[in-house]
Amino acid sequence: MTTSTGTGFDAAEAGAVAAVAFDMGGVLTHTSFGGLEAYAATLNLPEGLLTSYFRGHPKMVLLETARISSREFFKFVCTDCELRTGTRLDIRELASAAAKGEVLNPVMLELVDEVHRDCTTALLTNNVAEAGWRATFPFDLFDAVIDSSQLGVRKPDPRIYEELIRRLDVPAETIAFVDDLPENLPSAARLGIRTVLFTGPDELRSALTAMGALGTTAR
Repeated sequence: MTTSTGTGFDAAEAGAVAAVAFDMGGVLTHTSFGGLEAYAATLNLPEGLLTSYFRGHPKMVLLETARISSREFFKFVCTDCELRTGTRLDIRELASAAAKGEVLNPVMLELVDEVHRDCTTALLTNNVAEAGWRATFPFDLFDAVIDSSQLGVRKPDPRIYEELIRRLDVPAETIAFVDDLPENLPSAARLGIRTVLFTGPDELRSALTAMGALGTTAR
């Protein structure tokens, strides 16, 4: 677990945080791209090829900022991948594989609940307007929700972190942001937010405890 800030001091020595923002895919869910990698393996596609479409690809940027539909995106992936590899994808299988990244991890929800007793909590997610997870998502665990498909900007654009700071209404240096993708952390850290690279629930618990986000009664 890696923690950092944009102000040059160690998170464990900076005092207790007032708010924690959690990414969704790969943090609150069991996996971000495991379903895609499994589907790719059944087609003998190179490791990481399908994931590359879902991790910062220009078309994914358009999808996660609600400029194209999910169907348009999946159709593009199927067409482009076939052109590149000669392998035909089933659009329904692809969508099903991607949806596995929406399955929530109960262990993480329990941890969020614990944090929420002492700190303000936020969901900060790059996501898709048509995704079905919202119907059953435990929004009561989060005081603020910043969703790229609603805001029109996505991580790692600094503007989404500026919006996080605005909505939480606390100094940036009192916010911890947890994400599993390293590329999403530097622009948040440059604004003074304390960043935590997620590697697992146990490591995250240790990091948040060191920051004072667990086991206090400051809320």
